[in-house]
Amino acid sequence: MRRKIKGKLYFMARDAKSRMRNYNKEKSIFNQIPYSKVSFNVYDQELYERVCKMLSRDEIVINPIKELIDNKYYNTLTLEGKQKYIFDLSEKYKEMKLRFEQERANLAKVSSI
Repeated sequence: MRRKIKGKLYFMARDAKSRMRNYNKEKSIFNQIPYSKVSFNVYDQELYERVCKMLSRDEIVINPIKELIDNKYYNTLTLEGKQKYIFDLSEKYKEMKLRFEQERANLAKVSSI
């Protein structure tokens, strides 16, 4: 009978898969909330302003998450914390980009009248 030896990499992969499952469950709940009902705190408002400045530029942004990361905070996190921070930041970026595009479309409608 052959005995499998499970190393550190196996357990790290299992934990990451578990976090992804839980993250996807949480994410599906928030997809049902319209963006206008979600209120931003002070940090999110500052992040939204940075997203607006970034999207308003006339250049293609290849890696927007890298530009939005708070490096001082990011460097203090554990590996799991870094992963969660990147996932949360990417979700916030997606919501804020959608909000920015909708506000820009509404502004275009108003200005054309």
